[in-house]
Amino acid sequence: MLDNIPTIDLKPLLTDNLDGIVEISNQLKSDFAKHGFAYLVNHGIKKDLIETVFKEAHRFHSLPLEEKLKIKHNDAFRGYLPNKSSQIKMSTEGIAAKPNLIDSFTIMFEVDENHPDYKECLYFAGPNQWPDNLPGFKEVICQYRNAMMQLSYKLVHAFSLALGMDMHGLDKMFVDPTYFLRLQHYPAQVENFSEDQFGLAPHTDAGFMTILAQDPVIEGLKIKSIDDQWINVPYVPDTLVLNAGYMLQRLSNDKFRAVPHSVINKSSQDRYSVPFFFDTNMHAVIEPLKSCTTSESPAKYPPIMYGEYLVDRLQGNYGLGKRR
Repeated sequence: MLDNIPTIDLKPLLTDNLDGIVEISNQLKSDFAKHGFAYLVNHGIKKDLIETVFKEAHRFHSLPLEEKLKIKHNDAFRGYLPNKSSQIKMSTEGIAAKPNLIDSFTIMFEVDENHPDYKECLYFAGPNQWPDNLPGFKEVICQYRNAMMQLSYKLVHAFSLALGMDMHGLDKMFVDPTYFLRLQHYPAQVENFSEDQFGLAPHTDAGFMTILAQDPVIEGLKIKSIDDQWINVPYVPDTLVLNAGYMLQRLSNDKFRAVPHSVINKSSQDRYSVPFFFDTNMHAVIEPLKSCTTSESPAKYPPIMYGEYLVDRLQGNYGLGKRR
């Protein structure tokens, strides 16, 4: 454990046998549920694939701005988001004073053009955008996306057990899941900036869970610990970082904790990170699970549809057009 952040060895989970899934679920409902963050080791994502993804992130963000702006964020939340284009206004952590010092490239779940949500421009069902002058870029990003999807589904089975269900108890919520893969770039800082200036202001993630690959050079990620202290989550070789999102907190009736976190790059070097957000289907109804409520601990949250909640959060923070 590093600075009260637990480490979970996922090797038992990758065997695909029930005993292994049970072992990981027990760790999830103990230290991870308490802290909301964990380092993942033996996670099965190849080291060279992670390194290649970071190389592609560098390639993309090294493009001239005019090239990146050709695929500027559309209303379906896909493409390039320039620096200072987002500001945390809709969050469990309140309103940030200044725009975020971050630019990013985002892809999301694939939606067929004949899907009703796509036709009606509902719940961010729309086309991904890709740069046309980076050979091999799309292939690497999709390869990494596929690997993260496989790992995420395995973790969902372990979470199902940790939430008092059988291992397939959450499966229906993750048919056609919502996911985001982002290549995030925090520009180098050449002068000091005020305490209310962040690369990414304090917030909790909106969805179910996030799996983060960190830059091996620069620190910057901080989380609020269980005793309300902001602590660093430094890069640790050969690990990924897992954190719980707000929908997991609601489903678990607060048994799992969505932890406030932020990023500040105060260095003279650029910082990169690659988060993968894995969430339920947009139409999933999120409410405390029966397995997580009792007469002594009744449901603390009313039912909401995930897509409705997510639209409100992203529109407020990114100034997007109407998507419902």
